[in-house]
Amino acid sequence: MKRAILLFILFFSAGISLTYSQKVNVTDYQVPISRATVFRFDGTWSWSQNGRTVTSNDARGKVLYKTFYSSLPLAWFLNVDAVGGKNLSVYNHNVKLDVSFLKYFLESEDFFGSAQLVAQHIGSSKILPQSNDNYRQIKSDITIGFGYGRYINATALAKAVRIEGHLLRDDVIKGNLPKETMIAIANIIDRQQEYQEVYQTTYETFWFDDIEKEIQKSGLIDEFGGVGSIGFQRMRQVLFNINEKVNDRYYGWLTSVGISIPTSTSDRSPVGSPEASLSGRYSFPISWDTQINFKIDVLSPLDSLFFKKYTVRSNLDFIYELSNRVNFVSGYRFDFVKQPGIVAEPIHNLDAAFLYYIENNIYLTINSNLSKQGSSPTVLGTSLGINYNIF
Repeated sequence: MKRAILLFILFFSAGISLTYSQKVNVTDYQVPISRATVFRFDGTWSWSQNGRTVTSNDARGKVLYKTFYSSLPLAWFLNVDAVGGKNLSVYNHNVKLDVSFLKYFLESEDFFGSAQLVAQHIGSSKILPQSNDNYRQIKSDITIGFGYGRYINATALAKAVRIEGHLLRDDVIKGNLPKETMIAIANIIDRQQEYQEVYQTTYETFWFDDIEKEIQKSGLIDEFGGVGSIGFQRMRQVLFNINEKVNDRYYGWLTSVGISIPTSTSDRSPVGSPEASLSGRYSFPISWDTQINFKIDVLSPLDSLFFKKYTVRSNLDFIYELSNRVNFVSGYRFDFVKQPGIVAEPIHNLDAAFLYYIENNIYLTINSNLSKQGSSPTVLGTSLGINYNIF
């Protein structure tokens, strides 16, 4: 145990020392408009046989789409998580849509009003064979409230730091670039779409030239020689995901309170009472190689069961870039439903995966999952799959 704690301290210290070796911190990146989009597809297949009997023939696909936009007056988030599969003759799917809007009262402050829609559709051919009830109606609810906080996408600055690291190792620059230079480069990287619209097919030349000019202003490079062919190659490598991938970097937090109004159920039962809602969201890169994300929701009905009955849902995600090609991604999910007179059984779900970046946004993934509900036996699973980031 002592050895494990020591290794953890050394690992954490290494991450912190890496952060302070840079002259720029992730929180130095302030932009009036911040946006990010992720569109990813995962596919797995497993097969097993006992004698001449096929016991499992499981094919499964998952589509994940996330996008967010944050400006001084307005912010919104859109998450779509769809899972579908077939095991032997059983088909199933689970599609969830989560949309939220935040309107800030003042551009100089972080107070906002919010609205959220969550819709989910679950179906399985195992419930009632050859029946339309297998594909039940959509479960949905709407939440209205207010809160405080703001989110910033600092991925462009993380890419600038990755480029700087390459230029240092290749002796293109003489030392770490000043904070002002790094932020200026990140702002140029963030304006990729603007360069595409203005310069069309030749935008890459102007985009890279402006990055080079900012590096030359630092005085850490030959003003006339520039970054050279190796420098431009490293820029393309980082900015176009050639042989490596920079994961998204976010920082900031949001907290909100409101009223959640159920509008439909999956089994056509009565929707029940509105619920008080408390939500929190937090993201921060511990170092330039790591990212941590946390989210929690607490719900309790606004009736005689207020705080006698409640639901807690939380997610914790951790990403660590072991190298330019290999990432470690883990996630912990906790669900807890408390009802009067019923023994609550918390649900724990732990995922861990190693992602090897092949090329062109394609990853080879090695996944493991551990889940436990109450006193039920622990379920452990492993899989090998392909992950494709569409953009």
